Amino acid sequence: MKNVRIFYRKDGACKYISHLDTNRVMLRAVGKSRLNIWHTEGFHQHAYITFALPLSLGFASECESMDFRILDDDEDLSAIPERMNACLPDGIRVYRCAEAVHKASAIESAKYDIRLEPMNDGELPAETLSDKLEAFLSLPEIITQKKTKKGMKDVDLKPYLLAYEPIQDDKVRFCLTLPAGSTLNINPNLLLNAFADSIGTELYAEIRRVGIYIKGGEDFA
Repeated sequence: MKNVRIFYRKDGACKYISHLDTNRVMLRAVGKSRLNIWHTEGFHQHAYITFALPLSLGFASECESMDFRILDDDEDLSAIPERMNACLPDGIRVYRCAEAVHKASAIESAKYDIRLEPMNDGELPAETLSDKLEAFLSLPEIITQKKTKKGMKDVDLKPYLLAYEPIQDDKVRFCLTLPAGSTLNINPNLLLNAFADSIGTELYAEIRRVGIYIKGGEDFA
């Protein structure tokens, strides 16, 4: 028996499938593809799968992963993506399968590709919005409210802005790298909502997760 990790993309209409429903979709795909994986014991036995870093509803992703245990050590892992894709909806595509290298607890950050525009057409030209964003991110502190187990509390997001990379595009487009994982997880919408409030404009954000990293910026594998 060996620990196996599949990597998959989630896009299109499937980005609106919740994490719980994604779990169900994957369980059905595992069953239909007849993968010989470990099941839980007891009265209600089921295939045991885990996800390293659940994706927020409405986010697309290039780098999602799911773990399970293959019972047959001689299983051809290279054939698993094709077998699973035959049982998955179009918006979810497995592109790699390999033995797991890192523990999910090692994840420290995630990178997001974001396209931003006003909800009302023509309200703010892209160049103006871009200038306002850069000025906002240059502030010495970015205070907003974050929900915690003890309720809402003020938090300064500036120390959590690990990287900002503008991208040439016809819209306002950039990459943000933020803390992610079991210890600390900063949703990019926290920062984007704080920015929208600061300029008094409702914004639409198209968010795609493009990287998940462990300590030192190494790809999670």
